[in-house]
Amino acid sequence: MNQEEFLNQLKLSLSGIPEQEKKEILYDYEEHFRSARERGQSEDQIALSLGNPRVLGRSYRIERLLDEKSEGNRAANILRAVFASLSLGFFNVIITIPLFAGLFGGMIGLWAGAISLAVSGVAVILAVILQPLLPAIISLGGLSAAFLIFAGIGISALGLLALVSMWRLSQLFFRMTARYVQFNVGIVKKQEVRA
Repeated sequence: MNQEEFLNQLKLSLSGIPEQEKKEILYDYEEHFRSARERGQSEDQIALSLGNPRVLGRSYRIERLLDEKSEGNRAANILRAVFASLSLGFFNVIITIPLFAGLFGGMIGLWAGAISLAVSGVAVILAVILQPLLPAIISLGGLSAAFLIFAGIGISALGLLALVSMWRLSQLFFRMTARYVQFNVGIVKKQEVRA
């Protein structure tokens, strides 16, 4: 593969990266070719030593997703980076997808439990408040209103504690996922350079 073919494939694989950043990356690789030609290497040898341009482009896109600091899109970017990195290796397809899907499903289940706990506490309090207005619909089951209000407050507090805990756990989950993706990209890049 010559320099022009390498750079064209790299440029195509850098889709989604801002034009200025794309130009800087391509310029860096042009410099690699220029300096290696000065040392007497052929364009085929240089291209081989640099690695697969498609994998390199995906790696840059993944790093870009992980580097975006906007908090609102951080989780979405990490998820996109995970799925983009899955195309980088066989191990990811066999091991990482089921593991990630299981952990992500577990996180969704824990979030649902925390939300339902907080909402059920509020529902108990509302039932006690609305029971005198709707006695045919709402029954307190012979329990005292004071007991139910305190129980509702306790359940709501437990739900809020669970929500705060889930927020922290979710941050940790996405931080660890981002680290794994960066680690994975680093391994793939090293394998490409050795090949």
